[in-house]
Formats: sequence, C-alpha cells, structure tokens
Amino acid sequence: MKVRILLRRSFGDVEVESENLDELVEKLQGLPDWLLVIEKLIMGSEDLDYESKEILKGLVEFTEKGPIITVGRERIHDKEAIGLILYAGGSKAFTAKEVEKILALSGRRCMGFGARLSEMRREGLVTKEGNEYRLTYAGRKWAEELAMRLHGGR
Repeated sequence: MKVRILLRRSFGDVEVESENLDELVEKLQGLPDWLLVIEKLIMGSEDLDYESKEILKGLVEFTEKGPIITVGRERIHDKEAIGLILYAGGSKAFTAKEVEKILALSGRRCMGFGARLSEMRREGLVTKEGNEYRLTYAGRKWAEELAMRLHGGR
C-alpha cells in the first residue's frame, strides 16, 4: 500500500510518499527542518536586499515602528497598501493587529483590512501561518510589479 500526503506551503505544494505508515512517519519527522530551509531559500533572508529597498523608495518609509506607507490613498487602495507593508517586511510575518497598526500609522485607518487579508489569501498572494501573515512567492512578485507601476515602470 502506498501512502501519500500533500502539504500546501506558501511556496507551493510538498508531497511526501512512502510504502507504509511507519516509513511515512519517519519521513515526516525530518520535514519541518527541510521546509524551513526551502522557505528561506525561496523567500530570502529576514532583511530586504538592496534591490527590494530601491523598489520601495518613495513608497515606503522604514521606521522602528515598521514600514510606513507614504503613497496617498488616491494612488493605491488598501489591499495594495497591505501588500507593500508585507513586502517591506521581507520574510517577517505580521499579525493582523500589526498590519492594522502600520496602516493607521500610515494614515490609512481601514476597517476592512481583515477582509482584504482574507481576499489576498484566497488569491494566493498571502499565506497565514498561525496568526501571522506573509506574502507568498506570487504575492512578492505582485508587490514588485505594483511598486514598479507606481514608479512609472522604471
């Protein structure tokens, strides 16, 4: 009998297969370490690299309280502001409360930010692990394209 488990992760699906349950349990015991290695390779380090910070120049101000959105409401909607906040955080995950706080500090009191996070999750732009959110690989690409568009395609 073959046994197979499919795990959905922020970077894609991971499939573990074995000939029996004992072998599957053995394989699963080492999996958390491998998942961390894979995520770090795909998502990058905790800090943003120089190129990513350059993309955000003029859109986000990095402060000790978090990445503050400097783009006006007339240029981006709340979902895009959330995307820029999560992108500016690098591989750091944010709780919904932290996102709400940063939106408020950015002058964007947004009552529907939770719905925007859920929408982004359904679209595959955000992943939720426990009570923390972070951009998926697709979400990072979306945020980069958004930043480029806001800069006029530079």
